[in-house]
Amino acid sequence: MSKLFVSFRFQQRFLRTYNIERNFNKTRLVHSRENVKHYGGTRVVHSRSYFGLGLLGMLSSFIVYDAVVNEFIYSGATIRFLRSLKTASLIAADYILLEQHENDADYDLQLKHVHLKSAKRLLETCLLNGGLYIKIGQGVAAINHILPKEYTSTLEQLQDKCLPTSKTDVQRVFSEDFGTIPENVYAEFDYTPVAAASLAQVFKAKLKTGEVAAVKVQYGDLQKRFTSDLGTIMFLQDVIEVFFKNYNFGWILRDLRKNLVQELNFVNEGQNAERCAKDLEKFNYVHIPHIYWEFTKPRVLTMEWINGFKVSDVESIQRENLDLKDVDSKLFNMFAEQIFHTGFVHADPHPGNVYVRKNQKSGQAELVLLDHGLYEFVPKSVRLPLCEFWEATVLRDEQKMQSSAQKIGIQDHMKFAEVLFQQPIRIHGGRVKTKLSESDIEYIRLVAKKNFELIMGTLKEMPRNMLFVVRNLNTVRAISRQHGDVVDRPRTMARYAQYCIYAKCNSLHSYIFWFYRRIIFEYNLWASSFRLSCLNLYLNILYKLNRAPGSVHTLLSDIAIKDFN
Repeated sequence: MSKLFVSFRFQQRFLRTYNIERNFNKTRLVHSRENVKHYGGTRVVHSRSYFGLGLLGMLSSFIVYDAVVNEFIYSGATIRFLRSLKTASLIAADYILLEQHENDADYDLQLKHVHLKSAKRLLETCLLNGGLYIKIGQGVAAINHILPKEYTSTLEQLQDKCLPTSKTDVQRVFSEDFGTIPENVYAEFDYTPVAAASLAQVFKAKLKTGEVAAVKVQYGDLQKRFTSDLGTIMFLQDVIEVFFKNYNFGWILRDLRKNLVQELNFVNEGQNAERCAKDLEKFNYVHIPHIYWEFTKPRVLTMEWINGFKVSDVESIQRENLDLKDVDSKLFNMFAEQIFHTGFVHADPHPGNVYVRKNQKSGQAELVLLDHGLYEFVPKSVRLPLCEFWEATVLRDEQKMQSSAQKIGIQDHMKFAEVLFQQPIRIHGGRVKTKLSESDIEYIRLVAKKNFELIMGTLKEMPRNMLFVVRNLNTVRAISRQHGDVVDRPRTMARYAQYCIYAKCNSLHSYIFWFYRRIIFEYNLWASSFRLSCLNLYLNILYKLNRAPGSVHTLLSDIAIKDFN
């Protein structure tokens, strides 16, 4: 009876949501030519009404059956599909209507308004649908080098605004995985979640041996709804591609499907954490939480409790008297070790997964890497050319850049460099002009903007595991920007890439060659900074002599060429 009552409530919610409630209180029949017809002397009354009643009856029967047998799996999927379809339709309509105002003077302002409006709709839909929708939304927020900032800044809220589930749902997961409720597994268990992510919630517990633990509990219905939700998302993106030819993210989602399935298994996440801890044990400033295997199941992960704060929390970092430069240097080296040396790359290092705390012995910053569900392995056949490519880019060795990129399977090495470094590598123009016009400056700014089709083409050329490297780099770059870019990220990682190339020197000759390359490498880094200083001085002199407009002062920051010019 309880399920039937719940199904009745669910049915009412379904009807209210999509405005298909009907008023069945009308008892008077209206006879007219529209609703009464004669066939062979027999009058058929209100055939349309009977059809509607029959359809509603079938719908009610389906919902009741789905409630009793499937716990609303298909009904919930239908609601999420219709909600997503409604959002996609409204967003598409807004952009189609905007095209009619493309020649308006305030078109750019209107476009930003539509971006923001659409992003808010996506945020609301992801939060209401939950689960995989939030995961995909977080992934969209990470590609902030392609999408407008209205989307990325809005969808970044999905890192913190995930909907918590009920105590009953948590107990059901434990009953199915452990055969008992949390109170019988731990000495203490607080049902108030300390964090709610896309796939799970984190609770604070105390083991019977006295240790404080963080317990990650997967949403109870997540695995049941995974297939239907992923199918819905794939269908909607296919529809979007029909209307928006430049939208072609579907291939990325299809490639990520295997990894998303692995992320649903918390045993796999625990194994990833232990492998990551072993790979990074050389760094005394990196900590990976210990896994308590006796309290871990495919949908429940029990690990060491961590006190700290997000790497994006600049106020807390400064309040603890920790140096932002020290934090960023350690952050870049940590991920450079994964990308260039071990090849076992954390694919989701957003600020919620990287914590900072003060080491009680040294008083310095210590990084804690969390959420090890999504990893990708980059083989040596890709890592070594990537190191060579990174070094060659800094050294301005275009021939080496091209040959290294071809080893990875990339044809356009300059575009590949821009995707990796997130800035223009080569500026248009040959000779140095003695006067810069507004059109010159505007052209350089346009060069700095990413060409969507070229970027997507370059991404498609990459080995699929390189997609996670790009995601990692984009996320770390965003953290660096939040800190004010206090550390030169490309150079720091370039030094690490150069070190990895010659780390296994086993002869005097190879060591001398490495030392020689290192001197050339450091010289080019210095020369790059020197050229930038000269360019700044040159532009300021032009401005003082009235040979360049005032906007020249913001030129370098706008095109972000501080490392490669």
